[in-house]
Amino acid sequence: MSASPTPVRFIRRLPAALAILLAAASAHATVGTVEFASGDASVRAANGDRRGAVRGAVLNAGDTVETALGRLQLRMADGAFIALQPQSLLRIDEYVVAGQGAGEERGLLGLLRGGLRTITGSIGRVNRSAYRLTTPTATVGIRGTEFAASADGGTRVSVTEGAVALCNDGGCVDIAAGQTGFTPDRQARPTLVFQAPRTQNATGASPGAALVAERRNDSGQSSAIVTPAAPAAPVVIPLANGAGQFPIIVHTNGGGFAAGVIGGTQTFNAAGALTTYTDCCGPQGLSGGVSTDFGADGIIAWGRWSAGNSTFSGAVGAVTSALYIGSLSANAPAMPVVRAYAAFASTAPTIVNAAGTVVAVGASNTVTGSLSVNFPSVASGTVSYNLSIPVANQTFTVNGSAVQFSTTAFLGSSSTITSSGGLCGGGCVGTIPFGDAFSGVITGSGGSRAGGVYGFTSSAGKVSGSVVFR
Repeated sequence: MSASPTPVRFIRRLPAALAILLAAASAHATVGTVEFASGDASVRAANGDRRGAVRGAVLNAGDTVETALGRLQLRMADGAFIALQPQSLLRIDEYVVAGQGAGEERGLLGLLRGGLRTITGSIGRVNRSAYRLTTPTATVGIRGTEFAASADGGTRVSVTEGAVALCNDGGCVDIAAGQTGFTPDRQARPTLVFQAPRTQNATGASPGAALVAERRNDSGQSSAIVTPAAPAAPVVIPLANGAGQFPIIVHTNGGGFAAGVIGGTQTFNAAGALTTYTDCCGPQGLSGGVSTDFGADGIIAWGRWSAGNSTFSGAVGAVTSALYIGSLSANAPAMPVVRAYAAFASTAPTIVNAAGTVVAVGASNTVTGSLSVNFPSVASGTVSYNLSIPVANQTFTVNGSAVQFSTTAFLGSSSTITSSGGLCGGGCVGTIPFGDAFSGVITGSGGSRAGGVYGFTSSAGKVSGSVVFR
């Protein structure tokens, strides 16, 4: 790795032999130790030599720390604490503590994959630009003391205390305590989202023990802390029964398929799950099943059926997967609605093959993305969207635009769909009639909520799901 400008200028003023010795010493400078190790993990030196990451192992500048199925807790030279998750790869580019005689302090780390939780140390307390965590899609700059980050399918950062800046070629977003930021790639501007990184506390003396680490305030004082658990799933506030617009995708046994934005009457149970839906203009709807993956916040509802019966044209029969967004006509916003949204919850993404069989199911509340709405009047408007959808051990990215439909609904008009694996190798295209790959609705006072269903092809089958924004 190339040296930073500061030490290069320093070395050039020294005799050549001494400069060589200092450069070699810097490459092997001790920057931390392994405080806890569990399972398979290793450290690869800058020269390629690999050694076991066991308790007490020394870490040097230039090392790359790798966990397979194992977990590690690292104590850095400035007091920082890092808990590495399984399947993670952390590169220590530079780590220089003030007073070591090598110029200004620096903490430059690279999270190449996986996830970590960290409580930062003294580096960056005075000069915050001295600390930087890079990933393949973004750079994290600290303005605070504790955060979690993941680098799989984009970069996701959640802050527990203080604040960080998440930046890439698309721009920056400041993330305060209690917030999460995400970007799917290096070009997409980071946005605030609901779902935090999926990290777990490493355990030490006893199973289930929380990560205990060293936190330092801006005055340099330290205290023992316990890392809090990840945010709980959103509380369900059932949506009232009644008429409304209803984005939906239905797959039935045998390969039946229907999708679109329709209007009709929806009925929910006391838990907030959809029980029936009847189209306004014909004998089409859903019945006989209850959502097994659902949510609602009193303004908008979302869910997925894996049973019941469909009478929608093109998808008549037993439901194998039905995705929906529920809204009420009584909650329709007045125009204009011009605002940006971030995803805050979603159903688990599914892949259904040509026979109508579900072949892959992701996890609930893992779809992230943003939505930008410009509805200046009831007559016409536009929407742009960006979705990141993890399922089948890869992440699909959907970027596109939509046009206004039926006052407060939108129909996708053009989408670009890619995947981090091979399931878009032959090209993925939208499957929603008149809605390309994404269609939805705006609802709530001032357009406070939005939601939609996405659907597109892949080499494994049709990918679909629902996602909500605020």
